[in-house]
Amino acid sequence: MTARHWLPWTVLGFVGACLVAVTAFGVGYLEDGPRGVLERNAPWVRGSVGRYVARICGLLGSIALFVAWWRLRPSGGAADHVPASGGIPFRRIGLLWTLPFWPVPALMTADAYAYAAQGWLLHQGLDPYVFAMGFPSPFAESVYPTWRPTTAVYPPLALHLQHLIVDLFGAHPYWAPVGMRLLPLAGFVLMLAVAGPLARQAGASQASALWFIALNPLLLIQFIGGAHNDGLMVGLIMVAFWLAGLAFSRAGRPHDPRPGTWQSWVALVLGCAMIGVAAAVKQPAVLVGAGVVLWNLLGEAHRGRFPWARFGVRAVVGGVVGAAVFLALSAPRGLWFGWLGDGAGSPSLVINHSPLSWFAQWALALDAPQGVVNTILTGVSALLTLAAFLWIIRRFAARRPMRFTAGILLAFGLLGTAIQPWYVLWGGPFLAFCHPTRKVVKLVGAVVLLLLISGVLQEYISPVITVPISAGIAYAWWRWGARLTGAAQHS
Repeated sequence: MTARHWLPWTVLGFVGACLVAVTAFGVGYLEDGPRGVLERNAPWVRGSVGRYVARICGLLGSIALFVAWWRLRPSGGAADHVPASGGIPFRRIGLLWTLPFWPVPALMTADAYAYAAQGWLLHQGLDPYVFAMGFPSPFAESVYPTWRPTTAVYPPLALHLQHLIVDLFGAHPYWAPVGMRLLPLAGFVLMLAVAGPLARQAGASQASALWFIALNPLLLIQFIGGAHNDGLMVGLIMVAFWLAGLAFSRAGRPHDPRPGTWQSWVALVLGCAMIGVAAAVKQPAVLVGAGVVLWNLLGEAHRGRFPWARFGVRAVVGGVVGAAVFLALSAPRGLWFGWLGDGAGSPSLVINHSPLSWFAQWALALDAPQGVVNTILTGVSALLTLAAFLWIIRRFAARRPMRFTAGILLAFGLLGTAIQPWYVLWGGPFLAFCHPTRKVVKLVGAVVLLLLISGVLQEYISPVITVPISAGIAYAWWRWGARLTGAAQHS
């Protein structure tokens, strides 16, 4: 594909990103300063007209990004850079599409203000695990009301990074929350850096992996636009897998490990140490520790008897290394495991994309005891998650470590008491290294479209309504519309 073929779609994606960025000013989650400026000089932006304009811009921009992403997918042999033959520069296009998000408030979420409030508490010498996010600060009023009386739920490294950004931007009420985007941007850069090498280790198409990750509109809007620290966690997990596979990739035998060599032990230690760092940013990274060990031991695919003894030894060593790194990063200022405190909030407190939470909200509306509802909700979620984990372990753990990892993260994100659009991105990017078939790629496209539409609409309408509507649109695209935007070309 030459530049004249991919450039128009690159421009369409950039225009789409600009339209999505507009939504940050037409809806809520603006602190007093910028909100006051808009209300004095352009009151229509914050009025009903502006809100409808924002909705339309968000929908049109999301669809434009989706179409551009789908049209830019590579054929099996495309390059992942721009050679003389005219390959698609996925990395540069992905970074270009993020530019409109950089200076605007977080999109479709108020989490960035919670991050800033937590960082400000540390700046004042206060413990975010003791003092609630609603404690008087330049950001407290903009924290989502449900979270104001709750304490921090993130591990200590995340809090220290938030503190660093608050200091970097002088606790400015606008720029400090916007600056929280630096964390997922760092994660995105890590993904772009290792996606190609990790695809090589997995024996997968580097171009397809880069397309899958670098241009994914859901990833760009939710991680970068939404300024979610989950983006940094995913980037660090991807680096952990790349490190764990260094020994066999450098031996010149892709996806064919040599577990007895000292290089493989070094790779194991590095990979598990990085999982400790990722878990210190956000806890779900702990779930993939076993996947990193399996990747180091088995590679992309394993045939024959499972080496239980070697796996056991490496799992113990890797677990000790990861735990030591996590504890070392939790020790400064004595924060440790404060995120387990009783004051921490729960994502299930707000209505979201999970049908379980819908039933919980309905039960609470009928005056059911909150303690009983939470117990039932947690129990059902735990049973569903456990059943999914057991099936994934049985199906993939001993044969396909990357599929095992993607499955575990997707199950945890989708079967919890709450589902937000960016939870799908915990495991979704790793499907790029699992040799997805055409049907799988097309299904991923439908899920991305569903969450793009519902992500915009949930700002105005309950997910109980928006999810079925979005699912109907995504199904129509999957069934008929994909022919208009082109059929998947993955093998």
